[in-house]
Amino acid sequence: MFSSIDRKNLIHYLLLFLGVLCISWSAILVKLAGVSGLASAFYRMFFGTLGIIPIWLYYRKPITSKKGVIYAAICGVLFATDIALWNTSILLSKASVSTLLANLAPVWVGLGALLFMKEKPSRVFWLGTTISIIGVAIIVGINDLAELSLTTGNLLAITASIFYGAYLLTVRKGRAGLDTFSFTTISMVSSTLTLAIICLISNTQLTNYQTHSWAYLILLGLIPQVVGWLSINQALGHIKPTIASVSLLSQSVFTALFAFPILHESLTLGEISGAALVLIGIYLVNKKTSN
Repeated sequence: MFSSIDRKNLIHYLLLFLGVLCISWSAILVKLAGVSGLASAFYRMFFGTLGIIPIWLYYRKPITSKKGVIYAAICGVLFATDIALWNTSILLSKASVSTLLANLAPVWVGLGALLFMKEKPSRVFWLGTTISIIGVAIIVGINDLAELSLTTGNLLAITASIFYGAYLLTVRKGRAGLDTFSFTTISMVSSTLTLAIICLISNTQLTNYQTHSWAYLILLGLIPQVVGWLSINQALGHIKPTIASVSLLSQSVFTALFAFPILHESLTLGEISGAALVLIGIYLVNKKTSN
């Protein structure tokens, strides 16, 4: 028998696990949709916004912070750029590898905190950063790095992780003035509008898809974006950040596991070794910066 407190903790851990499982399908659904990276990014946010607005209207609280709204809108632009780059990288590389490289975001958060927030990272941070960079070098290939011949997919995934890192840094400022649902909804609307503009400027095809593509795009918006991130955000309010950060790193592991039977993608021994180093490094960064 669990006590009432234990039952509550169990529910929050289950929500976190559910959220991780949901976002682990992002890269796979992008592959299965079979549309351009920009189009899948737009419809992820579009269908996600349609899904979250009714929830926000039900739970909404008065919005009194103009600064919070501005930060939420900026976060939307940063997140839109992140997933536009990441989704495109997924189509040019393995879903598992793109996800692993996108997980470099916590490292950029630490560097951003050092440069812009005057927070001095510890030796553990620099150790974790070094280990992660070595892991990335192994994944993309030491020889390719030496010859400056990174694949386009790998380069886009790494660039996407920088924008996601900027997003996480901005969230720290914006969340102070808004509740979770309002902040999430405003940022998602901003992301949708940003991606709509990018798609229009780039003349991206947004119609005439096959039925199965529409089905995967809808799932992309509802499962990873709505169910996944709402579950994670709810859990983060009750679980220690150190534990949650380490748990979120498992996204890349689940993506690799799901991609093997569905997309028939397998990691090489070198990629597995590099992935292990990336996760160890990010674990050290998260563990120290979350304390």
